[in-house]
Amino acid sequence: MTPSPDTPASEGLDDQPEVAKALRALRDRLEQQLKTHQRRLPPERQLAAELGIGRNTVRRALALLEQDGLIVRHVGRGTFIAGGGGLAPPQLHALTTQGALAIDTSQGLSPRELLEVRYALEPAMAELAATCARPADIAEMRECLRQREEASHLDAYERWDYALHMCIAKTTRNAMLIELLELVNRLRRTAGWRQFRRASIQPAERQLSNEQHRAIVDAIARADPAAAFAAMRLHLGAVSGHYLQQVPSPAHPLAADAD
Repeated sequence: MTPSPDTPASEGLDDQPEVAKALRALRDRLEQQLKTHQRRLPPERQLAAELGIGRNTVRRALALLEQDGLIVRHVGRGTFIAGGGGLAPPQLHALTTQGALAIDTSQGLSPRELLEVRYALEPAMAELAATCARPADIAEMRECLRQREEASHLDAYERWDYALHMCIAKTTRNAMLIELLELVNRLRRTAGWRQFRRASIQPAERQLSNEQHRAIVDAIARADPAAAFAAMRLHLGAVSGHYLQQVPSPAHPLAADAD
């Protein structure tokens, strides 16, 4: 049976039961690997041994998954799970269908992934906020700064830290950016992230963080987009540096900025 143009390449395998079986097993493996943030698949020989299926059948199934956009294969590098194709983390599916408030924070992305998202998102957000901040926005940011600096417990400190970053997001008047940062903040409340934060917020680091946040708000208040972008990026590079000290990773994309 020839699939129609709208039918995934991995369907229509009634006459190829072994390939269909391999596809089901590989899809299950993709789901499991994404839960543990592993995007690289084992070599074909290992997959064939694990599944108890011939290597040619595994190769055929992988080719179909590639046609469906679920995996990407690079010569000399290996096979990797693609970013989309219905296999994105469940938090992102909930975000697109129900909004950030529907996110289940019992399971989250790793601190590394959250740091990468923040590093890509928040400097541009601060830059945009500097172009459209109103006096009331600046006043709210400074109140969040004050509460953050005076907080005596980690929970209160983090609550006001979230509030400050969300205030910057809301200042952009961009609903998509606000929703994306709300998702990030909810995922930052997961156990893995909080464990990392609890170990990294020491008095010296906290003082430096306070100074960096003041610099961000001051740049926004001056309507200086370039300075706001640079200040936010400097801050997130420092946060990344704390993470790298706990979990060394030379391949981490923020390593250069954390030095």
